[in-house]
Amino acid sequence: MKYDSAGLSDIEIPVEKNLVINITDNGDLLLDNFNSIFNSYRKQISCVCFVGEGKNDFISKEEFKHYCQIIHRHEIKAALYSNRDVEIEKWMYIFDYIKLGSENDQYGPITKEGTNQKLYKKIEDEYRDITHIFWK
Repeated sequence: MKYDSAGLSDIEIPVEKNLVINITDNGDLLLDNFNSIFNSYRKQISCVCFVGEGKNDFISKEEFKHYCQIIHRHEIKAALYSNRDVEIEKWMYIFDYIKLGSENDQYGPITKEGTNQKLYKKIEDEYRDITHIFWK
């Protein structure tokens, strides 16, 4: 997978201190840089949020699994921002947070009630919709 930026944010998962990594089709290989990025921010964060899914193929899913193992080893949470209109898929169970749903002008952003986007948090191996945390 490739990425074009990584940095701190408190927006993607409002209840966490996030390291946000933007997955793109163009950019540097994340595999070559993940450890360096993660270690640079590790003491400042409580969650790593991947924005995008790469090619959403077997190789990308295995790469996410590898990153989540590293992240969880340090007792930090992992999040996935998917821009697809799907239900939670089995391969996504490695994440503590999952945001699903495309950006749709008709329904508005995740910060607006009535949005088609949903944020889920894993609680005791079950995902619960916590989208309402954006509506404060």
